[in-house]
Amino acid sequence: MVFKDSGGAIAVVSLYKTDPAAQADAVKSFYKLTKSFYKTIPGFYGLALFSSVDGARVVVLSQWADDSSYAAFQASLTSGEDDYTKYYEKYAGSKSGKGSKSQDQPGDGLGEPFLSATFTIDRVVSPPGMVSAIPGGTALVQIAEIAADSPAQQADLVAAAHLALADLPQFYPAPRTAVLLTGVDTPHVALLAHWGTTAEFSDLNQVPQIALATEESAPAFTPDSHLYRAIKVINPKAETYGKG
Repeated sequence: MVFKDSGGAIAVVSLYKTDPAAQADAVKSFYKLTKSFYKTIPGFYGLALFSSVDGARVVVLSQWADDSSYAAFQASLTSGEDDYTKYYEKYAGSKSGKGSKSQDQPGDGLGEPFLSATFTIDRVVSPPGMVSAIPGGTALVQIAEIAADSPAQQADLVAAAHLALADLPQFYPAPRTAVLLTGVDTPHVALLAHWGTTAEFSDLNQVPQIALATEESAPAFTPDSHLYRAIKVINPKAETYGKG
C-alpha cells in the first residue's frame, strides 16, 4: 500500500479482537470476500490487513481519495442500486449469524470492530530514495494509537509527532515508512511504522519505539502500541489505455 499525504486523502482504521487460534482463518475469509470487491470503487486507494503477532488483534486499514469518496461508498452499500449492496448483504448477514458457517464469511471470524475511526493522512516519511509504502505478506508494522481528551490535546500530540518524525533519519534501524494519522471525528492520533520483516529481528522486543516528547506540564500519553504483520494488501484496479 502506497500512502498519499496530499489532496485530502483519508484513512479508515478498524480494529478487531481475535482469538489467536482462529486469527488466520478470520483474515483469510475476510480477504476472500473483499479482494475483488474494492478494486473498482471510485476513490479507493487501497486496503491492508494487519494481524497482530500475539494473535489478539486484526487491523483493517483502507485509504480513500477524500472523505466524499468514502461517504459515497458507505451510502452505496445500502442503496440497492449496484453490486455493492450484494456485498454488504453478504457481509452483514455473516456478522449477524445468518447462513452457513463457511470460511467465506468474514463475520464468522472478525465480527464487529471495537474501534473504527476516520483519519487524515497528516504526514508520511521514508528514507531518501524509498517509496512510502507497506508491502503485503512480509512487513512488520508497529501501530500505536493514542486517544487524547480534547482537540487541543490532539493538536499537542500532532506537533510532538511532527518532531519525532523529523528525527527518524537518526534511528538505527530506521523505519522504511512512518505514517502519522490524525483523527477527523475523534481526537485520536495514530502512528504506523514499517520496520522491515520479522526475520530481521532476533527479538521483537527490540523493535524501536517512536516516542512523543511533550512538555513537562502536559499530561502523559500512553500509546496503545502493538506489532503486526501485513498479511494482505488490496490495490485498486489499474486503468488500461488503448482499448476501444
